[in-house]
Amino acid sequence: MKIRLLTTLTAALLALSSWAKVPIGGIYYDLDSSTKTAIVISSGFVGDQYKYKGNIIIPSTVTYDGTIYSVTSIAPDAFADCRGLTSVTIGNSVTSIGDLAFYCCTGLTSVTIPNSVTSIGDRAFAYCTGLTSVTIPNSVTTIRDEAFSGCTGLTSITIPNSVTSIGSWAFDDCTGL
Repeated sequence: MKIRLLTTLTAALLALSSWAKVPIGGIYYDLDSSTKTAIVISSGFVGDQYKYKGNIIIPSTVTYDGTIYSVTSIAPDAFADCRGLTSVTIGNSVTSIGDLAFYCCTGLTSVTIPNSVTSIGDRAFAYCTGLTSVTIPNSVTTIRDEAFSGCTGLTSITIPNSVTSIGSWAFDDCTGL
């Protein structure tokens, strides 16, 4: 009787959850089947051989099990400490880049942020020492605390008039600026 009750409760809890964590094209996503949205997440693995590397393209949509999901954000810590990551192109459905999303990606030399992004989280690109130039698109209104702090290789950044809020120390220790 207890096993049957436990099985029933487990099935009920799983039915309430509309989220699924899956790898698609080498990138891990949280998929929400109720809203048909996807969030880029960390691979969840520890160790350099499992971290994201090279050139990454985050698409606007992903398809899983016959369903198309719109990629809406990059979760906190999604690519943190991926030192082998060299470039990132973000799809034009992404609206936010989470806290620490690319923190300490020292090999990152290029990032393309689309016009759909409205906010860049706390320390999102902090200590990405390989970045030399960043263009913030006109859609961004908020650059949070320490977003680019410690980006010592950064020599050029374009900030549009749409930005109404720049957090504390957003460009602290960007000695190349």
